[in-house]
Amino acid sequence: MAEIKEMLAGFVEVANNPKAQLDKYLAEGKRVIGVGPYHVPEELVHAAGAVPFGVWGAIGSSDNAKKYFPPFYCSICQMTLEMGMTGKLNGLSGMMITGLCDTLRAFSQNWKAAMGTKIPMIYVSNSQNRFIEAGRTYAIDSYKEVKRGVEECSNAIIENDDMLASIKLYNEWRAAMREFVELAGTHPAEVSVADRVAVINAGYYELKEEHLARVKALNAELAKLPESTAGFNKIVLSGIYEDIPAIVEILDTNKYAVVADDLAKESRAFSREVPEAGCAIEALADGWCNLKEDPELFDPKKAHLAALVKKAKESGAQGVVILLAKFCDPEEFEAPLATKELREAGIPVVTIEVDQSTESYEQARTQLETFKELLA
Repeated sequence: MAEIKEMLAGFVEVANNPKAQLDKYLAEGKRVIGVGPYHVPEELVHAAGAVPFGVWGAIGSSDNAKKYFPPFYCSICQMTLEMGMTGKLNGLSGMMITGLCDTLRAFSQNWKAAMGTKIPMIYVSNSQNRFIEAGRTYAIDSYKEVKRGVEECSNAIIENDDMLASIKLYNEWRAAMREFVELAGTHPAEVSVADRVAVINAGYYELKEEHLARVKALNAELAKLPESTAGFNKIVLSGIYEDIPAIVEILDTNKYAVVADDLAKESRAFSREVPEAGCAIEALADGWCNLKEDPELFDPKKAHLAALVKKAKESGAQGVVILLAKFCDPEEFEAPLATKELREAGIPVVTIEVDQSTESYEQARTQLETFKELLA
């Protein structure tokens, strides 16, 4: 147990000090490229010998970014631009940004307007209709452009063999993260919600080979222990992110165990499997085109709804907590449908609105305290 606590403390140190991690890599002479949300081919950055560095906004107020955004705008985009404008991302050689939703597309142009050439943008234009040949062709062409952008920002030529090696590493890392999520869910006495968030977030700031080695060691220790869910309220989290300190504190205080999740920053990000042979650009495109059951992506049959119900049942969850990111159109469209589907399946559900600029979560505390009683 002491060894596990020591391991977790290492993840907490990295997760709570991303700037120190950035400075460390820069001091080692490495190029660092920011990787924004979400589903980006960051294997290209790794293959170039650079460090992919996750940027998902931050807790705070977007005083400078408000010049570029209306008030009703996703806080991740607002706070990411705020970080750029206030120098918190200085040292990045580039910033990879997707156009997965209307908000991200506009954000990409605001990034160019605000940041200019200080931190160049590498735009990832994803094909939303991934299930037809034209969608695959579009993804291949797009990733070729992304590769050129990464090469310019990293001052390196990316070879196919290097890309395949990075793809293999990332597949192994994603598999280890899926295992960690499962083990953390069955060992809440050893891995608190705060610890769980720290392990996942550290993976956004470390080189994947470094993070992978530590996650595998942690998984091995957790696997030796019996399950410790007795006395905990077992839930599935759904939404974009959970790493709001106030929300995490409320979940831990009320003895919630996250037995599984359907979060964009967590398990959805680990779901991709990329072929490990042939043309690496085509392999990355195939990995994208094979993604399913994601409310942020084109999902005409709403397969995500059935997948969420299935995840809740198979994980043994007593209920589902939807962490609804404020002003996130795809999630706001999906939430009422998910609530209806879950209730019809007999699964309790509660929706908590989250935002990186929200100062007080006392209403959320009341909601989660009440929800706990419903699960008893």
